[in-house]
Parts: sequence; C-alpha cells; structure tokens
Amino acid sequence: MKQTEIPRKQYWVLLIVFSLCALAGLASIVVAELFMPNNEGGNLGRQAMFRSMGAGTVAWTCIAVWAGYKLRVSRLSNGK
Repeated sequence: MKQTEIPRKQYWVLLIVFSLCALAGLASIVVAELFMPNNEGGNLGRQAMFRSMGAGTVAWTCIAVWAGYKLRVSRLSNGK
C-alpha cells in the first residue's frame, strides 16, 4: 500500500483546530470547577465534566502536538 504525504496546510489546519478544541475543553473544565455548586449534585456534575472533557482535552492536545511536530519535521526536511 502506497503511503501518501499530507500537505503542510493540512497539518496547520489540524494544529489550529485541535488547539482551539483543547483550549475550549480546558475552559469548560475551569468553568465547571468554578460554577458547579458545592453539593452532591454539583460534585457528580464536576466528576462527569472531568471524565468527558478531561479525556477529550488530552486527546485533542495530543493531536495538536503531533501536528506541530509533523510541521517541524517537514520544515526541517524541506530545508536540507
């Protein structure tokens, strides 16, 4: 199977979009931490936010870091 090169523009799109998604996920966790009431229902809601948005934020951050790495590698390999 032939492996194709992904253009640099697509890495830029991945980097920008997934960085914004990770930032939005982090912001939602901060908002949940600040504004959830300090009772049993608020604690359950806070745990649900950490479970769902925490994992998503980590995944989005990893994709953004990978895209940034690939941009750097492709820039260094094109410069030689």
